[in-house]
Amino acid sequence: MGRDLVLIRITPELILPIRISGPPTPPTFPVTVLGVWRFDGDLTDDVSQNDYVTTGGSATFKQFNKFELLKNQIVTRKGLEFEADKTYSLSAFYTFATNITVAFWWFSPGLVGFTRHFTTREQEPKVAPILARGDSTTTSTQTNLNNTSFVITEIGFSKTQNAIRIYISKNGTDVSQIITSEPYTPGLHHVLFTYIHSEGRLRVDIDGKTGVLHSGPSGSIQKSGDFRLNTIVPGFLAHKTTQTGGYIFDLLFTSFAATDNESMKAMRYGYEHIAFNHLFDTRFCYFGMSYAQPATVSTTHIFVDGGNVFAARSNGEIVKGDRAIWDKEFTFPNARSVALLTTSEVDADAECTATSDEEIAKRLVQWTPGGLCVRGASVRV
Repeated sequence: MGRDLVLIRITPELILPIRISGPPTPPTFPVTVLGVWRFDGDLTDDVSQNDYVTTGGSATFKQFNKFELLKNQIVTRKGLEFEADKTYSLSAFYTFATNITVAFWWFSPGLVGFTRHFTTREQEPKVAPILARGDSTTTSTQTNLNNTSFVITEIGFSKTQNAIRIYISKNGTDVSQIITSEPYTPGLHHVLFTYIHSEGRLRVDIDGKTGVLHSGPSGSIQKSGDFRLNTIVPGFLAHKTTQTGGYIFDLLFTSFAATDNESMKAMRYGYEHIAFNHLFDTRFCYFGMSYAQPATVSTTHIFVDGGNVFAARSNGEIVKGDRAIWDKEFTFPNARSVALLTTSEVDADAECTATSDEEIAKRLVQWTPGGLCVRGASVRV
């Protein structure tokens, strides 16, 4: 585990030292950090020996590429892939009598969808398990909680979006609070759940955006249940589904929580930046990065890097899209072709013959032999 120094004799007079490096030393976390699971090809805990184990067979890891802000480059990563009948658990007991923070990246593989309520027959969202701290028992119709602190799930929010839903249990068996995140389209998203004991508040943040503070238990929610992945969904079995093909990575569990900046730090700079108290510094200079790939985007600037297209939005976010999808070429052969565009201002019949500043200012969108002239207007393709 350490570094060994090997001496290789080249000549009787010369001894050349060669340093052989062992595996990288994981960061030393403070005692408030209870577990860090990167899932980058294994189930190990970087903090201690609280490693996840699977119910059967071997774990499946999904390889993908991710843009890392600190490295300023795209890196190849792996995440723990969820499968329909494969669950994971660890039985380490954690002390978190006060605050907790849970942060992780989650790839939502598709829409969760809806079903009919077991008794009322009203349309209800399906619920897919992600992470839980607790145990459960199952009858023929439903799942009952046992020694449970919290359950983090993904639900169907609409015909086009999902959301994170978190169930809190104050006594370990009954659901005392349910909080739901802002909706999002399927894809790669960052989730941060915070329980602030001193304020009796709960919060779930998505993609670095601070969520709404909800009322929570004023006392500790600590119970003795196991940490579980892809397992528990409270309620009727008919509502439960599995997000097969989804994957999770960079999972952090800590007994430290605050209301300032954890969401942005975790999403943009990684779990280490919310694991240390001294990194809670409001002087960070942030810029946005979205991992969604919308069908349309309003942009103030576009740049291309390899196989990706980056579009800057007016709110400061940078949206990354696949070049094969976004990188389209449009030609405008004549003045009449401008009329095919959706623009805020159109002067389609006017060619670029204006000479005075006054005439040019009147023509915000116009055709020229060299391309499309856009002055102070927006164009949607």
